[in-house]
Amino acid sequence: MSHRDLVDRVTAVEHFTAAPDSDKALAAGVRAYARHREGLRGCDGGVTLRLPERPGRYVRMDRWRGMTALLRSTHQRGHLHRLALVTALASAEHELAVSVGSMPAAVPLADASRVVLVRAEVDEEPDRFELSFGALAGQCVTAEGYGGSELLRSVVDPRCYTGLLWWGTAEAHDRALAGPGYRDRLSSLRSTARLTEHRAEPLRGA
Repeated sequence: MSHRDLVDRVTAVEHFTAAPDSDKALAAGVRAYARHREGLRGCDGGVTLRLPERPGRYVRMDRWRGMTALLRSTHQRGHLHRLALVTALASAEHELAVSVGSMPAAVPLADASRVVLVRAEVDEEPDRFELSFGALAGQCVTAEGYGGSELLRSVVDPRCYTGLLWWGTAEAHDRALAGPGYRDRLSSLRSTARLTEHRAEPLRGA
């Protein structure tokens, strides 16, 4: 996996879980919030993922051209009000992360059909976990329909990682996850960290 300068790019990761009977309203609110964020100076774009197997769960990721740009965005008029409109409908968890590796994207994440979202917590040997995630991504990269991958590490809690693997079609995703190579690499990854694996899809219009 290629490594980049960690200083000039940061990713804000926000997890939203809808309050009872608020899923539709939250989806609309997250879309509006995402459009606002992407219109701010210094934002290099982002994606909102929904977790079909966990209704009411959304993950918003925005990439920023450094901490100064991110901090400046929080001072924009109306920003906190827009965030409050979303958090009134959901519980929220906020993270700040940097990319520690990625594979060149054949398909932009926002245009993917299917995504695997991995959340991991490492007690020791983070290098071993990162190499193992790279091996999992490498197992997928030559298959038809593979879109890309990225591994993010929290700067707030360095034990925590967010991994992303994505595909251009649902069929390519299903083939990859059903293959023995993927299952073997995922099993190896599980030996390096406590992790959860979620199926996800980009929320269109956000």
